[in-house]
Amino acid sequence: MTDAVVEYLGALQAERGASRNTLSAYRRDLTDFTQFLDAQHRSLRRVGPDDIVGYLERLRTRGLRPASVARRISALRGLYKHLVREGELRRDPTENLEAPRRARSLPRTLSREVVAALVESPDLTEPRGGRDRALLELLYATGMRASECLGLTLDDVNLSAGYVVCTGKGRKQRLVPVGAKPRSG
Repeated sequence: MTDAVVEYLGALQAERGASRNTLSAYRRDLTDFTQFLDAQHRSLRRVGPDDIVGYLERLRTRGLRPASVARRISALRGLYKHLVREGELRRDPTENLEAPRRARSLPRTLSREVVAALVESPDLTEPRGGRDRALLELLYATGMRASECLGLTLDDVNLSAGYVVCTGKGRKQRLVPVGAKPRSG
């Protein structure tokens, strides 16, 4: 991996709060790109739009899905914007590049019975059972990501006002309303 890629990934983590998964995926993507360039006897700083198009064509012939190609384009765009911003390049070879359209499938939903069984699955006689049940109920009621839910602290929860402050991707915070548990009876 080149120094420029290592520096970019460090900046991505420090400045934008990129997740470990994003950094890992971008590292793989950019390593693959630099290997492609090595085989073409090219360097990161001497890449033109035609080189980028050639790389994308290689990805398509390897059978990568549009979502994977789009992520690689995102990694390349970020790297080259970083190199331009740092003054290492005058022009971004990815500036006129269009990402392939991704087909979006609708998420499958769980039936009420399956959700109820899942939420009721923690053993409330165990010390962690109450916590696990509360987390499952919070996930179901709010639609929060699991990482957002697991990142909550007591200071993030305001039950009297009926909300939690969750921190999502890129350290962006949002208020998520939560209601009181309905009383049975």
